[in-house]
Amino acid sequence: MGSLGEGSKDFFVSGPCPPPMNHLVTVMARLTLSATKGNLLRVKDEEVLAAEALTFLEEKRDLLLGELLRLQGQAVRFRRQVERSLEAAYAQLTEGLVTLGTEAVGRAALGVKSGDRVALRDRAFLGMPMPVVEFHPGEQRPQFSFGGTVGALDRCALAVKEALTSVAELAEVEAILWRLAEELQRTVRRTNALNYLIIPTYRETIHYLEGALEEREREGLFHLKRAKARQAKGG
Repeated sequence: MGSLGEGSKDFFVSGPCPPPMNHLVTVMARLTLSATKGNLLRVKDEEVLAAEALTFLEEKRDLLLGELLRLQGQAVRFRRQVERSLEAAYAQLTEGLVTLGTEAVGRAALGVKSGDRVALRDRAFLGMPMPVVEFHPGEQRPQFSFGGTVGALDRCALAVKEALTSVAELAEVEAILWRLAEELQRTVRRTNALNYLIIPTYRETIHYLEGALEEREREGLFHLKRAKARQAKGG
């Protein structure tokens, strides 16, 4: 028998949305099958499997939505931390520029050697790979010589490291948000396909097959009674 397939990355999806209705009256589709008990049993089994898949997808949709809402709160906090850290770093840099001048700060920056690094790896969530971004700062020591510079430059370097830690956390959360949003969109689409197309088609097919088999059985009983009646008259 033939099989049925599934028909802005919004973070907020409250539940399955029915497909748009282009007509006031919709004729329910059914599978084109011959009316046999074997086909009826097979379609019933497939309808049960589709219902189980729908339950699983609805649970997955709710989990994804809950995780999206939780991570959105984290993203807001991390973004504020990044903004505060960068504002602090910029204030220290401005102080150094005012005190030493642009050329002196530029020469001092040429001697900075950073051992900072970013590590990327994956972790699993609901069977999906999710990125993990880790910022590992280098040596925590003054980067500028004591002569010819001011403490504001060292404080600026420290503020930048703090900002980079928050940037890594924010990058991880936002990357996960996009992946979860894409998966939620796919899950809602599959849920709608099951809920509004595949399962109703199976049920309509079951209704048709049951009716056809019952009608065939009634016709068989009718012909059997007529045959018995003829035999009785002939006897």
